[in-house]
Amino acid sequence: PNAIWLWSSHAGEWIENDGAVMKQMKALGYDHILLNFSAFENENKMKTTSKFLHLAAETGMMVHVWMQAFYQNGSWISPVIDAENRYDQDLFDRIVTEAQGYIKDFGAQGIHLDYIRFGGTAYKHNPSEEITGVGAVTECCRQVREGIDAVGENIVLSAAMMAEGSAAYYYGQNPAQMGKYVDVFMPMIYRYHGGSAKDSDATCKQRARLFTTVTNKQVWAGITSYEYDGDAVKSLPAERIREDAELFAKETDCSGLVLFRYALGTFPDVNDLWD
Repeated sequence: PNAIWLWSSHAGEWIENDGAVMKQMKALGYDHILLNFSAFENENKMKTTSKFLHLAAETGMMVHVWMQAFYQNGSWISPVIDAENRYDQDLFDRIVTEAQGYIKDFGAQGIHLDYIRFGGTAYKHNPSEEITGVGAVTECCRQVREGIDAVGENIVLSAAMMAEGSAAYYYGQNPAQMGKYVDVFMPMIYRYHGGSAKDSDATCKQRARLFTTVTNKQVWAGITSYEYDGDAVKSLPAERIREDAELFAKETDCSGLVLFRYALGTFPDVNDLWD
């Protein structure tokens, strides 16, 4: 249950030399790839992506398409049309159709919903008791679940989650409700911040409990493979990433790990992480 967030710009590197990088990641214990949706955007990219998907199947790695739900072209999209007291069904339909296409046309084994939230404004989009910010996020998850089940079997639905106690109020994310439809929660428990700021072990564990205590679905801790030197991103060595990973494997009820992201940091061997 270990995964990697992968930008499409690195997909070509993963298939070079008969997939040397992909096979190395598999050998280190990473069985899941969250491949950004931009890998499917045009014909030129699809030449690389097709080879990538074929090689992943041969290597035994599971590919989840990393989608952006309520965020497009650098802007947030509200799933609530407040003035009409309804959800944006056109938006939901687009997301469902795109998810179905990744499964039907490319054989994706998972759909990973990123930006399945508001940009901090969910509390402003509650026009009635029936139509709410939290309800919009949950309803989208329900429709995606039904949509992907209609076109594929055993498709894994995962969601990138804000690891904050106020996530329902600001972002519309309620894991207890979303868990009716989502298989795997991937809370972004990024402990490193600008400058030398770093969250404590206790804070990281508390953030994990926001999910593990409210749902029986799998929770894979999302951690970064980098820290900050002032405002600059600084890659972490394998031993540091491994230490962060062990915190969640040994001291929380998380059942998996997701690293953000490939091309930053040296990825450690995690084969024995969940033994």
